[in-house]
Amino acid sequence: MFALNFVFCIIQLISIINRTNLENVCLDNLVLTCYCEDDTSFVSCTGKNSIKDSFVDWAPFVSANHRQNSFTFYNLTRLTYLTFTNFSSTFHLHGESIDLTFINGVDEIEENAFQSLHEYSDSSIEIKFVSPQNFKLADYAFGHGVYYEIDIDSIQYSHIYKLPYQLNLKSMDGARFYQMTIRNCGDMEFISNGSSTIELLEIAVSNCSLTNSSLLIESISTDLAGLDLTSNHLIALPSLENFQNLRGIDLKNNFIEEITVNIFNNMAGLSRLDFSNNRIRNIEPDSFVGLRLAELNLDNNRLTSLETLTLDNQTTSFLYPLNESLTLLVISNNFLHDLSPLKHMTNLDEVKVCCNQIKKLDGNIFEKAHKLKSVDLSYNQIESIDSMTFNGTIINNLNLAGNRLSSLETKESVSSNKSLFENQTSSFLYPISSTISSLSFSNCTNLIEINWFIIIKLQTLFYLDLSEVRMTEKSWLYRKTDVNSEDSSINWNYPPGPRIILYGIRLTDNDYCLTKSIVDILNKTILIVDIEHPCNCFIYSYDTEHRPICVYNQSVVDELILICHSPSGHHYLLLAPRRKPLASRQ
Repeated sequence: MFALNFVFCIIQLISIINRTNLENVCLDNLVLTCYCEDDTSFVSCTGKNSIKDSFVDWAPFVSANHRQNSFTFYNLTRLTYLTFTNFSSTFHLHGESIDLTFINGVDEIEENAFQSLHEYSDSSIEIKFVSPQNFKLADYAFGHGVYYEIDIDSIQYSHIYKLPYQLNLKSMDGARFYQMTIRNCGDMEFISNGSSTIELLEIAVSNCSLTNSSLLIESISTDLAGLDLTSNHLIALPSLENFQNLRGIDLKNNFIEEITVNIFNNMAGLSRLDFSNNRIRNIEPDSFVGLRLAELNLDNNRLTSLETLTLDNQTTSFLYPLNESLTLLVISNNFLHDLSPLKHMTNLDEVKVCCNQIKKLDGNIFEKAHKLKSVDLSYNQIESIDSMTFNGTIINNLNLAGNRLSSLETKESVSSNKSLFENQTSSFLYPISSTISSLSFSNCTNLIEINWFIIIKLQTLFYLDLSEVRMTEKSWLYRKTDVNSEDSSINWNYPPGPRIILYGIRLTDNDYCLTKSIVDILNKTILIVDIEHPCNCFIYSYDTEHRPICVYNQSVVDELILICHSPSGHHYLLLAPRRKPLASRQ
């Protein structure tokens, strides 16, 4: 209650400020006082709560041109068909937008309260209610009017009385709306005195603790194109198959546990469906039959598999009806172990599979996804990736952060003349070497071996994230693998090469003494390190403000030179790269 009182105090302060800015009283009667200026289109009105009368005659309104089209009402508690008497004859707004905002205080709206606005049949009428109180809506409160938008925000009834607010759908029976938004209303449910028909193109009911949407769905005309029921308490949905014009459905942040076959049947126009942040454990095989979805979001649910059993004990995937249409698939934060159903997807552009339980990527997972550009497989349990996993794709963004990979290389067995099988080394990165631009291995703490010969093959690489990777003696390898080309030149097509992120890494003496091949590679990149680690002194910065501390210590430098030039190995001290690197956080 304290928070509500605070909000109301702020609203009252806004009212005072508005009145100060709008010094002219342009209308004053028993119900309200309005302030305005002749050179603006805004009117601010304050209700007189001690008066129960609702009659407001707008004819005496004092203004030079009567071109005001934006009206804000504070503490106006009751609206009837008398509240806007002579409004349309006073304000000549045909063909223009009309904005009515009611802040605080609305207790009751009686039948045909806005009938005077029906004269503006060629205008765009927007009505907004902010923090109304009881908000009792009579049958046909909105009459048979045509409205561009109705916005109802933060009904206070349930907070005041600790009971669910009952929104009377009959109040909108026969009215037409382009868009309706109802949000932040505490506990709410729908009621109706008899059947209702509300013509709507888009409706959003969010954060209202709604547990049942059946009556709402039954009352909306079949022309509905957008449905948003986010952040409620829905556990199930009625059938939506009558809404053939629906293009997008947003059902995130609910308690839905299952998707059945009777909800979306044959809705060919539906392109986007968001079920993220629910409790879905099961999706029946034919749930999406007849759909041409382009985007499907199942993030943060309880799926253990993309497949299920049919009635005749055949294994199939609920994704199969979407094999040729889906471009974006989000299945992060579930309990998935296998991605094999994705091998049938032909139109995928982006896949997000973060935070599941994937341990292995086979070679045929994306075999038909020739348009695939972005893949997020971060924070799974991936230990191995087949060298052909990404073959045929055009991936430019690959996120493998937080997995259990130990190497970028793949050992394979192939036929040879010497023996039936011979081990050959390759890499899962080679098939995308001409397209990959962003690559992340951050927090891959098992990645003890990095072969930089593979990195230089990535022709368009721009961003390589190795943050929190545990540096070992195998972190600076340069070993040619058995690839078709023997060319070992660096083919990055733009100076100064990719940005290599080394955040969260404290480099040691072993990391300062590197081979000439590694030195040549790193001299063509921008190395981004933690300046908080003063011992990262092999980064030589010309920026004295951010130069690592130990660069100043000549004894440290001399010692490193001795170590790196010792007879035990052919090493080079990486201290002053040819090109100025970036040694501070970006």
